[in-house]
Amino acid sequence: MFPFIYYLTVTGVSILLVLIILPSVIHIARQNNLFDDHSVDRKEHGYGIPRLGGVAFYISIVLASLLIAKNGTGLPFYELYAASIILFAIGIKDDLSGVHCHTKLAVQALVSYILTVPGNIRITNLHGIFNVYQLGYLPSVIISMLVIIFIINSFNLIDGIDGLAGTLGVIASCAFGFYFMVAGQTQLAALAFSTGGSLIAFLAYNYSPARIFMGDAGSLFIGMLCAVFAIKFISINEVSTVYNLPAAPAFAAAVLIVPAFDTCSVVITRIYNKKSPFKPDRNHIHHRMLLLGLTHLQTTFILGIVTLLFIGLALVFKQEDNALLLLLFVAILLLMNGLLNHLLSAKSKQVFQVGNLIG
Repeated sequence: MFPFIYYLTVTGVSILLVLIILPSVIHIARQNNLFDDHSVDRKEHGYGIPRLGGVAFYISIVLASLLIAKNGTGLPFYELYAASIILFAIGIKDDLSGVHCHTKLAVQALVSYILTVPGNIRITNLHGIFNVYQLGYLPSVIISMLVIIFIINSFNLIDGIDGLAGTLGVIASCAFGFYFMVAGQTQLAALAFSTGGSLIAFLAYNYSPARIFMGDAGSLFIGMLCAVFAIKFISINEVSTVYNLPAAPAFAAAVLIVPAFDTCSVVITRIYNKKSPFKPDRNHIHHRMLLLGLTHLQTTFILGIVTLLFIGLALVFKQEDNALLLLLFVAILLLMNGLLNHLLSAKSKQVFQVGNLIG
């Protein structure tokens, strides 16, 4: 009973902190005209909206983690704080005045190095993917750094419409948090539930019509935390004695399936079209769904359900080989992407709105 009350308290405190801080952040942003640049063509809103929502849940999560840190040494908190401060700072700079994509990538590389080498947050086993199991130290560091950079960018890129990145962040943090709790990883579970609680409170202001965005400071930070959760889950699964945990890499992939697939899709499309993979466009999955006539809320709801369905698949087939599960995920994603493109093609020939079909 005590662990449940503890996690409930951590979640509740995180929610309360964000609800207290966020109105002040919105007020300060409006007073100083710190708005989203709605003049950019790819933006969805025709009015200025503050971009500093990440400030509120960053403060909430850090304060909660300071309380968690007193209870043990299961997490490298010093490295987490150092990495998060660096990433949060570059995110704030980007939100306020812009940052070149190469600078952001260099900072992400630094952050991933801090987490993997001094922090020792690493993937040490591929669980049979590509017929590889145990990894040596150097391959482990390189693969882990690439995974962290990829997930950070995935959340940064998926944050394109009201409520989407926050919703996917809630699902991811709560999914990982539940299994950390089952595995007896108190600090990780508390940090995950704190993240989920902070994002739940933030979404009260971010669902359409949004009153504030999380901005790069928020999306980069949430991406970093989800990367840490995914890697720690894979590592714990390797050594845990808890019976019936889901297949680690496949489950982690299922939890992060939407931002991961979207990132791969847009990068491949840009390269195929001989454009820079760093150049923003409107080829994201959420942009294409909006073109079908779906609203922000409908799109967010559908992609959240898709994530939950993939998590369900990972749980149902948890005894299967990780590589086979990942291949199944890719096949389903390609079919779904093909269906989406087919509907867009049909819409260009005959006027209809999918949004009308689902209310």
